[in-house]
Amino acid sequence: MLMEAIKLPKKYRDICEEIKNGSYESLPKLDAFEEKFPHQNLAVRAGVEFFDRKYEEAVSHTLLLMPFWDEWYYSNVANEYMMAMCFAAKKIGREAEVSKALHEEQSRLMEAEEEKCLKGSCQRYNYCEILLQYIHKDIFPESRSRDYQPPKELKTATDLISEFKLNTGKDFDKMKLLNLLYMKGSPKDTVDYYERIKDLNLGELYYEEACICYRYLGQKEKVLEVVERWAKSKLWDVASPTQVRPMSFFMYLFMHEYLENEESLKRIREAIFG
Repeated sequence: MLMEAIKLPKKYRDICEEIKNGSYESLPKLDAFEEKFPHQNLAVRAGVEFFDRKYEEAVSHTLLLMPFWDEWYYSNVANEYMMAMCFAAKKIGREAEVSKALHEEQSRLMEAEEEKCLKGSCQRYNYCEILLQYIHKDIFPESRSRDYQPPKELKTATDLISEFKLNTGKDFDKMKLLNLLYMKGSPKDTVDYYERIKDLNLGELYYEEACICYRYLGQKEKVLEVVERWAKSKLWDVASPTQVRPMSFFMYLFMHEYLENEESLKRIREAIFG
């Protein structure tokens, strides 16, 4: 039987906001809610621990969360934490524990939603299978960053503006042009145009595309600069108040090298705290 999602009171949400903005001193305030919201407390603490590279604590706390993902409204919360858990487990040799927990989660889901699981329409069940492949064989499904190759026939910004009748005086069309350059243009043209419009309210897709192109061009420092801007944008905090760190970053394979390096991670944290 699936649980109902938990609605958090304003006082709790305010504490999460303080932690999100860099207040480690606010973490003990969660203790007052331990009896009523123990799993939400675990999620907040684990998020902080993943971004402080305290992998032992983060993995342990996420393992405790595994049976309770239905207390969150959005499925991406579970996926992001489970991905981070697998990433960290591979660093500290706890793959066996995590693998067992993923299998147990699949069993729970099969019991609660057997028909969906058998039809392949239970998203979390499927994602557990993906993570099992990742943790045991280091295999991940198609990755936009890993599999990116520029098109053979490149189009320029001028070509695309004409073809798609874009008005580059409008922000929407500017962002559309960036996306089209990523799909149909050169990586160099894509990042050049990104630099021109990076002060717009860009969505995560555009930051990802800029990172992929900079990575393809071998410009690791520029990738990190885009990630910093992405972190500062707070686009990642919409799923739940307990998302006090950009857990979605673990879903992007190109970010892993930056998330495990203390120097780059420090820069990402500073960008988050803004």
